[in-house]
Amino acid sequence: MNYARFRLRCFKPTTYLLVLLLTGLMLRSGASSFVTQMYATEPAASQSAYVSTAAVPRADQTENVMGVIAADCKKCHPSEVATWMKTVHFQSPEMRLYKFDGNTKKYATAMGLTSAELLGDSLCADCHGTKAVRDGQVKVISGVSCEKCHGAAGGEAGWLNRHQSYHANMPVPRAQETPAHRAERLEFCDQAGMRRSSNIYGLSKACFKCHLVGNEKLIAAGHKAASAFDFVSWTSGELKHNFLVDKTTNADAPSLWMERTGGKPEERRRMKFIVGTLVQLETALRLRAETTNPAVIPQISGVIAAANGQLTQMNALAPTPEVQAVTALITPMFGTLFAPLPTDKETYSQAADKVAELTRQFADQHDGSKFASLDAMINRLPPHYSQQYQEKYSKP
Repeated sequence: MNYARFRLRCFKPTTYLLVLLLTGLMLRSGASSFVTQMYATEPAASQSAYVSTAAVPRADQTENVMGVIAADCKKCHPSEVATWMKTVHFQSPEMRLYKFDGNTKKYATAMGLTSAELLGDSLCADCHGTKAVRDGQVKVISGVSCEKCHGAAGGEAGWLNRHQSYHANMPVPRAQETPAHRAERLEFCDQAGMRRSSNIYGLSKACFKCHLVGNEKLIAAGHKAASAFDFVSWTSGELKHNFLVDKTTNADAPSLWMERTGGKPEERRRMKFIVGTLVQLETALRLRAETTNPAVIPQISGVIAAANGQLTQMNALAPTPEVQAVTALITPMFGTLFAPLPTDKETYSQAADKVAELTRQFADQHDGSKFASLDAMINRLPPHYSQQYQEKYSKP
């Protein structure tokens, strides 16, 4: 993990050292491994695609979920589905929901959930499975699947069929689609709630929605507030699925994006690194705004400190106006970050909104080509493979 050098001019030296010490302890115990787009295509996602899924009622999201089988994802994406079936995302319900023992039982009991309720419209299933309406009831239908990351695809105005329709009324191959039709099609998909691969911000938010936990009751029962998740390393390892152009090769960068633009894998890694860190910060700020338990506040605040520290290092190596504005906003908050105040909800919600705005600006204005100075930092984040994956698929 890389620790930042915070420039806290408003602090006395002793206070400065205390904050750094406390931050280090928090990161080591509660938010370790935060050393910290999936693939992208052009044009970029519309601004409407940046709306958080939190703004969409849970029931609406669930009702529009089709599932991998009903959506027939394998028909067009066989290699992607095969890759998914090897991941802990696919295995998550079996590991976390079906077996009512160990930590699963402990957390469920603390939340007042029965074993049967875990497989329904439960808090646990929100992150450890894909829920959909079946026979009039909300049920877990699979592991963490395509629609958990890319948005519910069904419904009358769903994006499923439209995203692969390259002509208004004739079946034509992708290469024959007109630029006008493509722009219209992608705009429709964005409006329908699809988190396309060009929407780095939306995809990373979908990740951090589960990999940062703010439920105080659940954390009090022993659940981690933050998993050891890094957007670059995870999407470059076990979760990588860049098969669109060549279904036999899982490319290091989006194959369609490279074909269209001539972009390079290292440029995409840089964008994932920066945007992912900004989204980590935004998500943690939103959780901090809602947190009141003095025992939980340091855990969430530690994540904020880690993200801000990493952004400070980025500023030193590859300064941009957006990231500089973010650290200028967050660094002065360190005086009260670890202590509850009556104004926390307003303070941290407003900060999160501003970070979100600056992140969108950054994603719109940059492509990663000018950030080669960050490669040394990024290269210290090797592709991530879970223990389960390594035990089953890695060579001895």
